[in-house]
Amino acid sequence: MWLLAILMREGEHHKQDLDLLKRIQRRDQKALSLFYDRYAPILFPLALRIVSSRDEAEEILQEVFLQVWEKADTYVAERGSVYSWVVTICRNRSIDRIRSRNFKKKTKEVGLEASQTVPDSNRSSNPHDLVVLKGYAETAREALKSLSSLEVKILELSYYEGHSQSEIAAMLKLPLGTVKTKMRKGLQKLRQIVGEEGKS
Repeated sequence: MWLLAILMREGEHHKQDLDLLKRIQRRDQKALSLFYDRYAPILFPLALRIVSSRDEAEEILQEVFLQVWEKADTYVAERGSVYSWVVTICRNRSIDRIRSRNFKKKTKEVGLEASQTVPDSNRSSNPHDLVVLKGYAETAREALKSLSSLEVKILELSYYEGHSQSEIAAMLKLPLGTVKTKMRKGLQKLRQIVGEEGKS
């Protein structure tokens, strides 16, 4: 559902986002504050969903906005919206935190194979998730019904757990081409539903 929320939000308020980012590039602290107010309610649930730790999610949120402040000039409009850019930063930092956590765990458990700590994709939404998805719930339910269970699983492994397509293929014992096709079709279905929702 989080992925659908991103697709629904992507493209909205893009001009205001660009204006804020340009002001941040000029070291405008008020613009950073406005950008924070705009994105913290979206990024915090995403980080929390991935790392399953409120403290770590708060740290990740601080790191994301520090990166926005220090590297706002690295945003390239041709590669996507500001929304996609900042969500990608948050997602990558969250996945890096999981991988770092797992690496530390493995080094401590000499002789034992440490299992990867990943969020439970089946747990119920927390209040922060519901705030982010407010107004999108019905569309989200309908959109997810249009996906096969395999498409949902592949998208979860990619977007929530940070696995590459090759890793997903190995985990699910599927040909790489099948994983790529299922991922592409799943995203196309979600985008189509989002587009129809936006027109209504």
